[in-house]
Amino acid sequence: MTNSIHTIWLTLALLGCSRESMYGDRSLVQDVSDSYAGCNDTEIRFLSEKHNIQTAFKRCGSNRFSHFRYSPDGVHVYFQVADNGYVMNGENRTIKLVPAEKPLSNAGWLTKDILAVPLEPELGGTQERVTLYNRATDSMHTLELPVQQLRDLQAWDEKGTMMLFTAVDDTGGRHPYLLDTATGSISRTLNWLNQSIEHLQVARAANLVAWSTKSDTEIAQLDDGKTLHLLPGVTRAVPHPDGDWVALEQLGAPISKFQQTSWGHGSPEKKARDEARHKKWLESQPDWVNQKFQPPEVHFLNVKDASRYRVKSFLGDRLQWYPAPGHYLAFMMWGIEGKQLHRNVGLKAMGLPLKLAANGKQTQDLTVVTAPIAPDSDPDLKGVRTAP
Repeated sequence: MTNSIHTIWLTLALLGCSRESMYGDRSLVQDVSDSYAGCNDTEIRFLSEKHNIQTAFKRCGSNRFSHFRYSPDGVHVYFQVADNGYVMNGENRTIKLVPAEKPLSNAGWLTKDILAVPLEPELGGTQERVTLYNRATDSMHTLELPVQQLRDLQAWDEKGTMMLFTAVDDTGGRHPYLLDTATGSISRTLNWLNQSIEHLQVARAANLVAWSTKSDTEIAQLDDGKTLHLLPGVTRAVPHPDGDWVALEQLGAPISKFQQTSWGHGSPEKKARDEARHKKWLESQPDWVNQKFQPPEVHFLNVKDASRYRVKSFLGDRLQWYPAPGHYLAFMMWGIEGKQLHRNVGLKAMGLPLKLAANGKQTQDLTVVTAPIAPDSDPDLKGVRTAP
C-alpha cells in the first residue's frame, strides 16, 4: 500500500490540467484564488517539502479540477475537469476518460472497480441520473432517480450493491437515501435524521455518521443517531474509518486578499518597505472594496475526549482520508503557512502529529483549540440535536 501511495502521487505530480474548468460550485475563495494568486514553483516546492505535503498535480499547471476521490484500495483516483471525469491508475500511469458527460458533483467509489457518477438529466428529460462505471471492464450502467441534486455518494457495503447518498426531494429538503444498484430502487435511510442537511459522511465499521447543516455539524452514532458532538461553524466533517478522529472543514480567521504571509520577505528593512507601500495602496482604495476574506481551514476532533486541534501548517478543504494505515489526509490545497498558493491536491500523513497532539506534545502542524475533556464530566459535551 505504501508503494501505491508514492507511485500514484509521483505520477500525478507529472500531470497538469490544460483545460479551463467551469465550476458548478465556485466560491469566493476560488474566485480570489484566480484573481490574486500568482504561481511561484520554487515557493510551492519549498513550503510543501518543509511541511511534508505531497502535491498531486504540477505546481504551476492549470490545475482547474473541481473534485477528486480515491478508490478503496488507493490505486485509482477519480478527478474532474470541466464537464469530464477521469480515472488514473497509479501503478501503470494510464488515464481513462469516464464515458459520462457533465457530472453534477463528486463521484463515489462503491468498490475498487465501480465508480458512481451523478449526472444531469438526458437531453429533453427531467430526471437526474447516476452512472455506475466499471473501470476494469470499461462498461457502464445508468439509472434514473426520482430525486434531485445528488451529493455525498459513498459505498454502504463492501460489495457495492448498496450506495448511500443525499439528495433533494419534492419538499426542497436534502435527506439521506440508499440506492439498490441492482434494481435502481431508492429508499430513505437514517430515519431518525429528520432535518434537511447539507453534507453527510459515514464510517460504517466505526458506527459513526457526520452531517452538516448551514450552521453546524453533528457527530453521532450511525445505528441510532445518538449525539456525540455538536460543532457550531463546522461546514463538513469526515470520520476516520477507525472511528478515532474526525477531520473538520470550516472557515478560518479573516486574512488580507492582497497581502499574505510569504516565505521570501528578505531583510526586515525590505519587509517594512513592502508593508508601508501596501498600506498606502490600501488607503487609496474605495470604501466598498472588501479587503479581507476567510480561507478554508482544517481541524481534527478526537471522538473519545472531544479535544480539537487546528492545522496551522496548511489551508484547504474537500477532505478525504486516504485508504492506507497512518491517517493520511487528502485535501484540496488552498495554501501553506497562511499564504495562498496555486490550486492543487495535497496529501499529508497526519498520524504522528495527531498522536503527539493527543499526548500533549507541541507540533509544527497542530495547535490546541479545545483541551481533552474527561468522559461524562461535562453535560454539554455531547450537545443537543439541531432542530429540524
